Amino acid sequence: MHVWRDRLFRWFAPLARRCPLSPNAVTLLALALNVAAAWLLYQRQFLVAIVFLSIGGLADAFDGIVARVQEKTSTYGDFLDHFADRVSDVLLVTGWLLGNGVRQEITIAVVIIVLLNGYIGTQIEASWHERNYDSVGRGEFVLALVVFPIVSHILLTNGWDRIVRGGLSIAEWMSLLLVAFAILGIAQRFALAARLEKGPHGG
Repeated sequence: MHVWRDRLFRWFAPLARRCPLSPNAVTLLALALNVAAAWLLYQRQFLVAIVFLSIGGLADAFDGIVARVQEKTSTYGDFLDHFADRVSDVLLVTGWLLGNGVRQEITIAVVIIVLLNGYIGTQIEASWHERNYDSVGRGEFVLALVVFPIVSHILLTNGWDRIVRGGLSIAEWMSLLLVAFAILGIAQRFALAARLEKGPHGG
């Protein structure tokens, strides 16, 4: 998703220069939109949730663009952005899981693994002062949470949400797919940490 970060910067930089809100205010606005989206997911209002999710995702990217083009980057702003991301991640995935009636054991596993993936990315940045967007990370997670509610809406409107295969509902199989991608992201980030530890001349 790092390619899209560059594109979003080019597209939104002119708007960011004229933005009357501070980067931190945009961060909090994105968080509020994601909280609303999480509630809508829990209420099974999947299509409306996608609107809030999409705008919240764009706002989450926009805060960094505003900070850069207006030269308002700060350590506190970076901290606030990371905090808001983790809160949004937990609320959004939990809202979708509960809204789809995913069983408790799978819900707990998904929340833990998604948090770990986000945490490891933040810890790499804290330990090596290196940001890397090549691994499976939050961009893919947000994309999944746009696609998954569309599938949920289709399942719900057709009565397919009650279909069970292999002892799991379709939403639970989707949840395990989310776990698999999060584990892949964790593995990629451990590999990145090993390369960073060896340094630019490491084998």
